[in-house]
Amino acid sequence: MSTSSLPPQKQIERIHDTRTSYALRGSDFARLKAAGVSDAVLDYLQQSFVDDVDLLTLYWVTGEGLGGGSAFYPQPADVEQMVSGHGTAGHSAPGRYLPSLPPGVPDWVSSDLAPFSAKRISVSDILAMSRRGDSDSQIIDQLHNAQLQTLGGAPAPKTIRTRPLAPISGSELARLKDEGLSDAVLDELQSRFLGQYVALERLRYQNAGKKK
Repeated sequence: MSTSSLPPQKQIERIHDTRTSYALRGSDFARLKAAGVSDAVLDYLQQSFVDDVDLLTLYWVTGEGLGGGSAFYPQPADVEQMVSGHGTAGHSAPGRYLPSLPPGVPDWVSSDLAPFSAKRISVSDILAMSRRGDSDSQIIDQLHNAQLQTLGGAPAPKTIRTRPLAPISGSELARLKDEGLSDAVLDELQSRFLGQYVALERLRYQNAGKKK
């Protein structure tokens, strides 16, 4: 669709109508951008993925389930091959039990997080490390030992949302590639962000309705 004359909003509507989200890694957004996907569509892909991670976290906390059907979960994607779907781009069983992640959240999402009391690290800090010549392993080690600061995401929409905006947008992940971050660091950034997001949303849902 992105290489056709179909406007981005129409592309978004068609993706929305399929009720499909894609479990995209950080580096996937730069690859999609290079293939002609617009910033608006990149942001929609990230937001719909984050929305489903949020919903899966809610079900995980409340004990609800999606019945184990692979089509109900964010679809794994191999952007280099331009294929998606369990059994095609993903080899792990969909919805299988993991002790620290909701069923349906991909197993590449980090669950080995630094404590909430750990130092904070921002995207600007990560870019600064890259620009001064720190290796990927050094940057990733810093990510492992810190909590991500609130990240700049997509502009606030004009409609009321029932779930949080993605703190980091698809177009921002693509831009960070242009600014020098490697695929390995982008993948780790997406992994750590989603892991931290799950942990925070889990606490929010566990504490919902409790008296202060």
